[in-house]
Amino acid sequence: MPPFRFRLEQVLDYRKQLEDQAIQALAAATAERDAAKEQAERLRAEIVEQRERIYRADSLTSAELWLAQSYESALREDLERILLKIAQLEEEVDHCRVDLVAKAQERGLLEKLKEKQAVRHAQNERIIEQRVYDETATLRFKPASF
Repeated sequence: MPPFRFRLEQVLDYRKQLEDQAIQALAAATAERDAAKEQAERLRAEIVEQRERIYRADSLTSAELWLAQSYESALREDLERILLKIAQLEEEVDHCRVDLVAKAQERGLLEKLKEKQAVRHAQNERIIEQRVYDETATLRFKPASF
């Protein structure tokens, strides 16, 4: 008998490729989000450091004070922008995660179908083989002569 051949093997391979692409998209989105979080932490640290520089400075002219406060204000605006970007990236990560779960389920369904068909094929093979053995045994049977 011919070996088991899954007729939807190409579809299964395609679904595996889609799942791999979804994994890569999730990894890229996660890396981008993590980089944005690190940037936000650096900005927070820079804001704190700038604030301390302003308070520690004993003799700042009004122009220098204005410049330092303007720099701190710019840092805060940058932080707000990066926090908005982080929120968007969180949504993208969630979307990628949902997409990955859906693609994994689709692939899993096809793999279960493949396994069931392989089991059914193996059972049919055993039944056919048993029939051949039964027929051979029947043909070779010689009744005992008394």
